[in-house]
Amino acid sequence: MTCIEALLMIYTTKPFRLAAAAIYRIAYKLHHKLFLRPQPPIKTPVIIVGSYLAGGAGKTPFTIWLAKRLQAQGKKVAVLCHSAAWDEFILLQNSLSHSAKVIATSNRYSTAKEIQDKFDIILCDDGFEDSRFTGAHRICLDWEEPPTSWTKLWPAGPFRSLKQDHDESEIIHLDCVGNNGHCVNSPAINFSIESITNFAAGKPLTATAICGLGNPKRFVEDIRAFGINVEKAIVRRDHDKRFHQIVQAELAQDKDIVISQKDACRLQQSLLAHPKLHTAIQKITVSDNILKKLL
Repeated sequence: MTCIEALLMIYTTKPFRLAAAAIYRIAYKLHHKLFLRPQPPIKTPVIIVGSYLAGGAGKTPFTIWLAKRLQAQGKKVAVLCHSAAWDEFILLQNSLSHSAKVIATSNRYSTAKEIQDKFDIILCDDGFEDSRFTGAHRICLDWEEPPTSWTKLWPAGPFRSLKQDHDESEIIHLDCVGNNGHCVNSPAINFSIESITNFAAGKPLTATAICGLGNPKRFVEDIRAFGINVEKAIVRRDHDKRFHQIVQAELAQDKDIVISQKDACRLQQSLLAHPKLHTAIQKITVSDNILKKLL
């Protein structure tokens, strides 16, 4: 057994993951106490799209959907995303064109304070745990019941904060469902695959799924539900900067590949034009009663 294999074995054990989750919890509380103390409300209405999940909740696609809806009402919208999520920034820009101001920042609160009064709505893609935002409207995309124990926190579980960390009076909970049929209660939002580029309807396609998302399992299940035979799944970390190399290596073996819209933002146009590279286009359907609550 190599040193790396031994370390991986230790890392995947339950005691290690629980110890790491406890350390994460302590760091979370200290960070909020020292650096994320509640601040005066931003003058412009702020909407934060977030989730208890560490990743893969569909925050960016829903932010795009909501920004377009608000613009359709004549609202001047600014969308803030984290500067580390460079692929999400590109996806937001590509999807919203020039109709909304998309800003990448490492400090959403400070940026919101700088641009207040210049927009009708400030929309944050994530930032759910940023307790500096007081009086903001928080939309929580729920795929599972909110956690109440630190043992459910990353890396012991899929969550990054607990229910008791948030003011429930500021949160609108939206139950989500995907192609795989998973939901919390009655679904408010449905995430599904609408189309796949270069895919002819009725023609069987066997492909490799390459995914650098927070929830790769759901992505693969959604592709299969669309009718693609996934013979292999390659999982990369979220915001992977080597994603293009993995895609090129698979294409060199003459493999059909399916990727997500966010993953496609990491690739050059010449690579996206490859006939064996297919991009899954996501569709979001929001129930009518939720529309009235949001808009």
